[in-house]
Amino acid sequence: MNAPAWLEKQRDVARQTFDRLPLPTRRDVDWQRFDIRKLKLDKVAEPALTEKLSASPGNGVIFCDMATAIAKHSDIVKEYLGKGISPDEPNKFNALHVSRLNTGAFLYVPRDVKLTVPLEILYTLTGASGFPHTLVVIEPGAEATLVQKFTGGPTGDMSIHASGTEVFVKEGGHLHYISYQNFNPNVYDFTLKRAHVARDAEIDWVIGMFGASFQRYDIECVMEGEGGNSFMYGVGFAEHNQQFGQFTKQHHKVGNTTSDLLFKNVLRDSAVTNYSGTIKVEKNANGTNAYQSNKNLVLSDKVKCDTKPILEIESNQLRCTHGATVGRLEEQHLYYLRARGLPEEQAREVLLEAFLDPVLARIQVEDVYKEFSSLIHQKVIRK
Repeated sequence: MNAPAWLEKQRDVARQTFDRLPLPTRRDVDWQRFDIRKLKLDKVAEPALTEKLSASPGNGVIFCDMATAIAKHSDIVKEYLGKGISPDEPNKFNALHVSRLNTGAFLYVPRDVKLTVPLEILYTLTGASGFPHTLVVIEPGAEATLVQKFTGGPTGDMSIHASGTEVFVKEGGHLHYISYQNFNPNVYDFTLKRAHVARDAEIDWVIGMFGASFQRYDIECVMEGEGGNSFMYGVGFAEHNQQFGQFTKQHHKVGNTTSDLLFKNVLRDSAVTNYSGTIKVEKNANGTNAYQSNKNLVLSDKVKCDTKPILEIESNQLRCTHGATVGRLEEQHLYYLRARGLPEEQAREVLLEAFLDPVLARIQVEDVYKEFSSLIHQKVIRK
Protein backbone atom coordinates (compact mmCIF):
# COMPACT_ATOMS: atom_id res chain seq x y z
CA MET A 1 0.00 0.00 0.00
CA ASN A 2 1.48 3.36 -1.05
CA ALA A 3 1.36 5.62 1.99
CA PRO A 4 0.79 9.39 1.82
CA ALA A 5 3.08 11.62 3.84
CA TRP A 6 0.66 11.93 6.79
CA LEU A 7 0.38 8.15 7.14
CA GLU A 8 4.11 7.63 6.79
CA LYS A 9 4.57 10.14 9.61
CA GLN A 10 2.29 8.04 11.82
CA ARG A 11 4.32 4.97 10.92
CA ASP A 12 7.55 6.75 11.82
CA VAL A 13 6.15 7.74 15.23
CA ALA A 14 5.02 4.16 15.78
CA ARG A 15 8.44 2.81 14.83
CA GLN A 16 10.11 5.12 17.33
CA THR A 17 7.59 4.08 20.00
CA PHE A 18 8.20 0.40 19.24
CA ASP A 19 11.98 0.81 19.49
CA ARG A 20 11.66 2.70 22.77
CA LEU A 21 9.39 0.24 24.58
CA PRO A 22 10.76 -3.05 25.97
CA LEU A 23 9.04 -6.36 25.38
CA PRO A 24 6.71 -7.07 28.33
CA THR A 25 7.82 -9.66 30.87
CA ARG A 26 6.28 -11.32 33.88
CA ARG A 27 7.65 -8.50 35.99
CA ASP A 28 4.95 -6.28 34.44
CA VAL A 29 1.66 -6.39 36.36
CA ASP A 30 -0.54 -7.01 33.31
CA TRP A 31 1.68 -9.81 32.05
CA GLN A 32 2.37 -11.82 35.20
CA ARG A 33 0.30 -14.81 34.10
CA PHE A 34 1.59 -14.94 30.54
CA ASP A 35 4.64 -16.48 28.95
CA ILE A 36 5.59 -14.89 25.62
CA ARG A 37 9.30 -15.69 25.74
CA LYS A 38 9.04 -17.64 22.48
CA LEU A 39 7.91 -14.51 20.68
CA LYS A 40 10.67 -12.85 18.68
CA LEU A 41 10.01 -9.34 17.38
CA ASP A 42 13.45 -8.54 16.04
CA LYS A 43 12.78 -10.38 12.76
CA VAL A 44 9.09 -10.03 12.04
CA ALA A 45 8.18 -11.50 8.65
CA GLU A 46 6.55 -9.44 5.92
CA PRO A 47 2.78 -9.20 6.48
CA ALA A 48 0.70 -11.83 4.72
CA LEU A 49 -3.00 -11.27 5.31
CA THR A 50 -6.03 -10.91 3.06
CA GLU A 51 -9.23 -9.01 3.60
CA LYS A 52 -12.57 -9.87 2.03
CA LEU A 53 -15.49 -7.47 2.29
CA SER A 54 -19.17 -7.91 1.54
CA ALA A 55 -20.62 -5.59 -1.08
CA SER A 56 -21.15 -1.90 -0.28
CA PRO A 57 -24.87 -1.04 -0.01
CA GLY A 58 -24.75 2.34 -1.79
CA ASN A 59 -26.57 5.40 -0.33
CA GLY A 60 -23.24 7.18 -0.04
CA VAL A 61 -21.82 4.46 2.20
CA ILE A 62 -18.09 3.85 1.80
CA PHE A 63 -17.05 0.26 2.51
CA CYS A 64 -13.71 -0.74 1.06
CA ASP A 65 -10.23 -2.03 1.82
CA MET A 66 -7.82 0.38 3.48
CA ALA A 67 -5.61 0.85 0.41
CA THR A 68 -8.61 1.97 -1.66
CA ALA A 69 -9.83 4.19 1.18
CA ILE A 70 -6.50 6.01 1.40
CA ALA A 71 -6.28 6.37 -2.37
CA LYS A 72 -9.87 7.54 -3.01
CA HIS A 73 -11.12 8.91 0.32
CA SER A 74 -7.94 10.30 1.82
CA ASP A 75 -9.55 13.40 3.36
CA ILE A 76 -12.00 11.39 5.47
CA VAL A 77 -9.48 8.72 6.44
CA LYS A 78 -6.90 11.32 7.43
CA GLU A 79 -9.45 13.01 9.72
CA TYR A 80 -9.95 9.86 11.79
CA LEU A 81 -7.11 7.38 11.34
CA GLY A 82 -4.88 7.45 14.41
CA LYS A 83 -7.17 9.83 16.31
CA GLY A 84 -8.78 7.07 18.38
CA ILE A 85 -5.65 4.94 18.73
CA SER A 86 -2.51 7.05 18.72
CA PRO A 87 0.74 5.71 17.21
CA ASP A 88 2.69 6.94 20.24
CA GLU A 89 0.63 5.12 22.87
CA PRO A 90 2.86 3.17 25.29
CA ASN A 91 1.81 -0.17 23.82
CA LYS A 92 4.55 -2.26 22.23
CA PHE A 93 2.23 -4.28 20.02
CA ASN A 94 0.05 -1.39 18.89
CA ALA A 95 3.24 0.42 17.86
CA LEU A 96 4.26 -2.67 15.89
CA HIS A 97 0.83 -2.76 14.29
CA VAL A 98 0.84 0.88 13.19
CA SER A 99 4.44 0.75 11.97
CA ARG A 100 3.61 -2.20 9.69
CA LEU A 101 0.03 -1.29 8.81
CA ASN A 102 -0.63 -2.24 5.19
CA THR A 103 -4.08 -3.85 5.13
CA GLY A 104 -7.47 -3.22 6.63
CA ALA A 105 -10.94 -1.90 5.96
CA PHE A 106 -12.86 1.37 6.10
CA LEU A 107 -16.56 1.84 6.80
CA TYR A 108 -18.17 5.27 6.52
CA VAL A 109 -21.94 5.66 6.94
CA PRO A 110 -23.29 9.14 6.07
CA ARG A 111 -25.68 11.15 8.19
CA ASP A 112 -29.12 9.55 8.79
CA VAL A 113 -28.42 6.52 6.56
CA LYS A 114 -29.78 3.40 8.23
CA LEU A 115 -28.41 0.14 6.87
CA THR A 116 -30.64 -2.92 7.19
CA VAL A 117 -28.17 -5.45 5.76
CA PRO A 118 -25.12 -6.40 7.88
CA LEU A 119 -21.69 -5.66 6.43
CA GLU A 120 -18.88 -8.18 6.86
CA ILE A 121 -15.08 -8.12 6.93
CA LEU A 122 -13.14 -11.39 6.82
CA TYR A 123 -9.44 -11.17 7.66
CA THR A 124 -7.43 -14.31 6.89
CA LEU A 125 -3.86 -14.65 8.13
CA THR A 126 -2.01 -16.46 5.35
CA GLY A 127 1.60 -16.09 6.50
CA ALA A 128 3.75 -15.43 9.52
CA SER A 129 2.38 -11.96 10.34
CA GLY A 130 -0.58 -9.66 9.78
CA PHE A 131 -1.36 -6.08 10.85
CA PRO A 132 -4.85 -5.06 9.68
CA HIS A 133 -6.54 -1.84 10.74
CA THR A 134 -10.29 -1.26 10.73
CA LEU A 135 -11.69 2.27 10.76
CA VAL A 136 -15.42 2.83 11.31
CA VAL A 137 -17.20 6.19 11.19
CA ILE A 138 -20.95 6.36 11.86
CA GLU A 139 -22.21 9.89 11.17
CA PRO A 140 -25.05 11.53 13.19
CA GLY A 141 -28.31 9.62 13.05
CA ALA A 142 -26.81 6.76 11.02
CA GLU A 143 -27.10 3.07 11.86
CA ALA A 144 -25.15 -0.01 10.78
CA THR A 145 -24.27 -3.58 11.70
CA LEU A 146 -20.67 -4.68 11.16
CA VAL A 147 -19.36 -8.23 11.43
CA GLN A 148 -15.59 -8.69 11.72
CA LYS A 149 -13.89 -12.11 11.56
CA PHE A 150 -10.24 -13.08 12.09
CA THR A 151 -9.14 -16.55 10.97
CA GLY A 152 -6.20 -18.48 9.50
CA GLY A 153 -2.56 -18.72 10.45
CA PRO A 154 0.11 -21.16 9.26
CA THR A 155 0.06 -24.61 10.84
CA GLY A 156 3.14 -25.60 12.78
CA ASP A 157 4.99 -22.27 12.62
CA MET A 158 4.62 -19.42 15.08
CA SER A 159 3.00 -16.30 13.66
CA ILE A 160 2.04 -12.88 15.00
CA HIS A 161 -1.12 -10.90 14.42
CA ALA A 162 -1.49 -7.33 15.73
CA SER A 163 -4.61 -5.43 14.76
CA GLY A 164 -6.35 -2.18 15.59
CA THR A 165 -9.98 -1.10 15.31
CA GLU A 166 -11.04 2.53 15.69
CA VAL A 167 -14.76 3.32 15.93
CA PHE A 168 -16.45 6.72 15.97
CA VAL A 169 -20.20 6.80 16.58
CA LYS A 170 -21.46 10.35 16.17
CA GLU A 171 -24.51 12.06 17.73
CA GLY A 172 -27.57 9.81 17.66
CA GLY A 173 -25.75 7.11 15.68
CA HIS A 174 -25.95 3.39 16.37
CA LEU A 175 -23.49 0.60 15.61
CA HIS A 176 -24.05 -3.09 16.27
CA TYR A 177 -20.55 -4.52 16.11
CA ILE A 178 -19.73 -8.24 16.21
CA SER A 179 -16.17 -9.54 16.11
CA TYR A 180 -14.52 -12.88 16.71
CA GLN A 181 -11.13 -14.52 16.28
CA ASN A 182 -10.64 -18.22 15.60
CA PHE A 183 -6.99 -18.36 14.58
CA ASN A 184 -5.08 -21.59 14.15
CA PRO A 185 -2.81 -22.71 17.02
CA ASN A 186 0.62 -21.04 17.31
CA VAL A 187 -0.76 -17.60 16.44
CA TYR A 188 0.10 -14.81 18.89
CA ASP A 189 -2.76 -12.34 18.66
CA PHE A 190 -2.59 -8.75 19.97
CA THR A 191 -5.76 -6.76 19.40
CA LEU A 192 -6.70 -3.22 20.37
CA LYS A 193 -10.27 -2.00 19.86
CA ARG A 194 -11.48 1.45 20.89
CA ALA A 195 -14.84 3.10 20.33
CA HIS A 196 -15.77 6.75 20.84
CA VAL A 197 -19.45 7.37 21.55
CA ALA A 198 -20.98 10.84 21.16
CA ARG A 199 -24.18 12.40 22.55
CA ASP A 200 -27.23 10.09 22.37
CA ALA A 201 -25.20 7.56 20.38
CA GLU A 202 -24.92 3.84 21.04
CA ILE A 203 -22.56 0.98 20.39
CA ASP A 204 -23.65 -2.58 21.04
CA TRP A 205 -20.77 -4.99 20.55
CA VAL A 206 -20.15 -8.70 20.99
CA ILE A 207 -16.62 -10.15 21.05
CA GLY A 208 -15.73 -13.84 20.62
CA MET A 209 -12.34 -15.34 21.52
CA PHE A 210 -11.73 -18.95 20.49
CA GLY A 211 -8.44 -19.62 18.68
CA ALA A 212 -4.71 -18.75 18.82
CA SER A 213 -2.21 -20.03 21.35
CA PHE A 214 -1.97 -16.57 22.89
CA GLN A 215 -4.28 -13.61 22.65
CA ARG A 216 -4.25 -10.20 24.29
CA TYR A 217 -7.43 -8.16 23.76
CA ASP A 218 -7.57 -4.52 24.88
CA ILE A 219 -11.11 -3.21 24.41
CA GLU A 220 -12.21 0.29 25.39
CA CYS A 221 -15.32 2.39 25.02
CA VAL A 222 -14.97 6.15 25.54
CA MET A 223 -18.21 7.92 26.44
CA GLU A 224 -17.88 11.48 25.14
CA GLY A 225 -21.46 12.79 24.98
CA GLU A 226 -24.43 12.80 27.36
CA GLY A 227 -27.08 10.20 26.62
CA GLY A 228 -24.50 7.82 25.13
CA ASN A 229 -24.78 4.06 25.67
CA SER A 230 -22.26 1.24 25.43
CA PHE A 231 -23.03 -2.47 25.70
CA MET A 232 -19.90 -4.65 25.72
CA TYR A 233 -20.34 -8.42 25.73
CA GLY A 234 -17.61 -11.03 25.34
CA VAL A 235 -17.27 -14.82 25.31
CA GLY A 236 -14.06 -16.83 25.48
CA PHE A 237 -13.40 -20.59 25.40
CA ALA A 238 -9.80 -21.48 26.32
CA GLU A 239 -8.42 -25.02 26.29
CA HIS A 240 -5.16 -27.00 26.09
CA ASN A 241 -2.36 -24.45 26.78
CA GLN A 242 -4.13 -21.38 25.40
CA GLN A 243 -3.44 -18.07 27.12
CA PHE A 244 -6.16 -15.39 26.97
CA GLY A 245 -5.74 -11.86 28.27
CA GLN A 246 -8.80 -9.60 28.32
CA PHE A 247 -8.41 -5.96 29.34
CA THR A 248 -11.51 -3.79 29.14
CA LYS A 249 -12.14 -0.16 29.95
CA GLN A 250 -15.40 1.77 30.27
CA HIS A 251 -14.26 5.38 30.18
CA HIS A 252 -16.91 7.94 31.08
CA LYS A 253 -15.59 11.37 30.19
CA VAL A 254 -19.01 13.00 30.66
CA GLY A 255 -22.02 12.28 32.81
CA ASN A 256 -25.50 10.95 32.07
CA THR A 257 -23.97 8.06 30.13
CA THR A 258 -24.45 4.32 30.48
CA SER A 259 -22.10 1.37 29.99
CA ASP A 260 -22.90 -2.28 30.56
CA LEU A 261 -20.28 -5.04 30.29
CA LEU A 262 -20.48 -8.82 30.58
CA PHE A 263 -17.55 -11.13 29.76
CA LYS A 264 -17.90 -14.91 30.17
CA ASN A 265 -15.11 -17.48 29.88
CA VAL A 266 -14.88 -21.26 29.91
CA LEU A 267 -11.49 -22.81 30.78
CA ARG A 268 -10.27 -26.38 30.72
CA ASP A 269 -7.08 -28.47 30.46
CA SER A 270 -4.15 -26.12 31.32
CA ALA A 271 -5.58 -22.92 29.89
CA VAL A 272 -4.82 -19.50 31.38
CA THR A 273 -7.11 -16.46 31.40
CA ASN A 274 -6.61 -13.05 32.92
CA TYR A 275 -9.46 -10.55 32.89
CA SER A 276 -8.87 -6.99 34.07
CA GLY A 277 -11.69 -4.49 33.72
CA THR A 278 -11.68 -0.80 34.58
CA ILE A 279 -14.57 1.59 34.97
CA LYS A 280 -13.14 5.11 34.89
CA VAL A 281 -15.37 8.11 35.63
CA GLU A 282 -13.93 11.57 35.11
CA LYS A 283 -14.46 14.49 37.47
CA ASN A 284 -17.97 16.01 37.28
CA ALA A 285 -19.28 13.12 35.13
CA ASN A 286 -22.37 12.94 37.33
CA GLY A 287 -25.24 10.72 36.31
CA THR A 288 -22.94 7.96 35.09
CA ASN A 289 -24.44 4.47 35.21
CA ALA A 290 -21.85 1.73 34.71
CA TYR A 291 -21.93 -2.01 35.34
CA GLN A 292 -19.22 -4.63 34.84
CA SER A 293 -19.38 -8.39 35.27
CA ASN A 294 -16.87 -11.15 34.56
CA LYS A 295 -17.94 -14.78 35.05
CA ASN A 296 -15.65 -17.77 34.61
CA LEU A 297 -16.43 -21.47 34.45
CA VAL A 298 -13.48 -23.80 35.12
CA LEU A 299 -13.48 -27.45 34.06
CA SER A 300 -10.03 -28.54 35.27
CA ASP A 301 -7.82 -28.28 38.34
CA LYS A 302 -4.90 -27.21 36.15
CA VAL A 303 -6.35 -24.00 34.72
CA LYS A 304 -5.29 -20.57 35.97
CA CYS A 305 -7.99 -17.93 36.08
CA ASP A 306 -7.56 -14.37 37.32
CA THR A 307 -10.23 -11.70 37.35
CA LYS A 308 -9.70 -8.15 38.52
CA PRO A 309 -12.45 -5.51 38.40
CA ILE A 310 -11.25 -1.94 39.00
CA LEU A 311 -13.11 1.30 39.74
CA GLU A 312 -11.52 4.74 39.21
CA ILE A 313 -14.18 7.20 40.34
CA GLU A 314 -13.75 11.00 40.46
CA SER A 315 -17.46 11.93 40.70
CA ASN A 316 -19.92 11.33 43.52
CA GLN A 317 -23.37 11.35 41.94
CA LEU A 318 -23.41 8.11 39.98
CA ARG A 319 -24.00 4.38 40.02
CA CYS A 320 -21.07 2.07 39.35
CA THR A 321 -21.11 -1.62 40.24
CA HIS A 322 -18.95 -4.59 39.37
CA GLY A 323 -18.70 -8.28 40.10
CA ALA A 324 -16.60 -11.33 39.26
CA THR A 325 -17.08 -15.05 39.78
CA VAL A 326 -15.04 -18.22 39.26
CA GLY A 327 -16.77 -21.56 39.65
CA ARG A 328 -17.48 -25.05 38.39
CA LEU A 329 -20.50 -26.81 36.94
CA GLU A 330 -23.06 -27.60 39.60
CA GLU A 331 -23.27 -31.34 40.25
CA GLN A 332 -26.96 -31.05 41.05
CA HIS A 333 -27.59 -29.49 37.65
CA LEU A 334 -25.77 -32.37 35.98
CA TYR A 335 -27.73 -34.84 38.09
CA TYR A 336 -31.01 -33.17 37.14
CA LEU A 337 -30.30 -33.47 33.40
CA ARG A 338 -28.97 -37.02 33.65
CA ALA A 339 -32.02 -38.05 35.66
CA ARG A 340 -34.07 -36.99 32.66
CA GLY A 341 -32.20 -39.23 30.25
CA LEU A 342 -29.30 -37.11 28.99
CA PRO A 343 -25.85 -38.77 28.84
CA GLU A 344 -23.24 -37.03 30.98
CA GLU A 345 -21.37 -35.44 28.06
CA GLN A 346 -24.57 -34.10 26.53
CA ALA A 347 -25.66 -32.77 29.92
CA ARG A 348 -22.34 -30.92 30.24
CA GLU A 349 -22.75 -29.49 26.76
CA VAL A 350 -26.22 -28.19 27.60
CA LEU A 351 -24.95 -26.47 30.75
CA LEU A 352 -21.91 -24.93 29.04
CA GLU A 353 -23.96 -23.53 26.19
CA ALA A 354 -26.54 -22.21 28.66
CA PHE A 355 -23.75 -20.48 30.60
CA LEU A 356 -22.57 -18.63 27.46
CA ASP A 357 -25.99 -17.95 25.96
CA PRO A 358 -26.53 -14.51 27.62
CA VAL A 359 -23.65 -13.22 25.48
CA LEU A 360 -24.75 -14.96 22.29
CA ALA A 361 -28.28 -13.62 22.76
CA ARG A 362 -26.91 -10.12 22.06
CA ILE A 363 -26.03 -11.10 18.47
CA GLN A 364 -28.70 -9.68 16.19
CA VAL A 365 -27.53 -11.42 12.99
CA GLU A 366 -28.92 -14.95 12.75
CA ASP A 367 -26.14 -16.41 10.59
CA VAL A 368 -23.45 -15.02 12.89
CA TYR A 369 -25.32 -16.28 15.95
CA LYS A 370 -25.20 -19.75 14.40
CA GLU A 371 -21.46 -19.35 13.71
CA PHE A 372 -20.76 -18.48 17.34
CA SER A 373 -22.93 -21.38 18.51
CA SER A 374 -21.12 -23.76 16.15
CA LEU A 375 -17.68 -22.63 17.36
CA ILE A 376 -18.72 -23.17 20.96
CA HIS A 377 -20.25 -26.55 20.12
CA GLN A 378 -17.01 -27.64 18.41
CA LYS A 379 -15.03 -26.59 21.48
CA VAL A 380 -17.37 -28.45 23.83
CA ILE A 381 -17.25 -31.74 21.91
CA ARG A 382 -13.62 -31.16 20.79
CA LYS A 383 -14.13 -31.26 17.02
